Amino acid sequence: MIYLVTTEEQAIAAINAAEAMAISNVQLIRQLKGLIPAPFSQLTDLAVQTNTAGIQAVASTERAAVRTVSKAARKSRKELSNALRMANQKLRTKSGTLRKGKTQADVMRMAHKMVKKNGTKKGMVRKTARRAYEGRRR
Repeated sequence: MIYLVTTEEQAIAAINAAEAMAISNVQLIRQLKGLIPAPFSQLTDLAVQTNTAGIQAVASTERAAVRTVSKAARKSRKELSNALRMANQKLRTKSGTLRKGKTQADVMRMAHKMVKKNGTKKGMVRKTARRAYEGRRR
């Protein structure tokens, strides 16, 4: 079974890796403290503690900022992706170039119309179509 990692999980993994690398660099400074003259060794400990706390604070803030994508958003992205694929097939030639007189804007327009049309299931009527039929306008 193939398990695909979501972009949210990738972002959190990248934040965790950056945090681990930054903390390991700070720990390396702590280990090299023996090479620093005695009067400065106390300052080194304080700097290491301050940097570690700062790194952890930034990492936790960034982890909290990673938003999960809702189920509806994933569904609409998938629908638009499929519509774009179909619109590209209709508006492009075998060589892959756009047909004469067509632009990328036409591809996007057609794709959005397909999504809108496919969103109306059997028996349903779009609000705009229903309002036009009833003669009610806002």
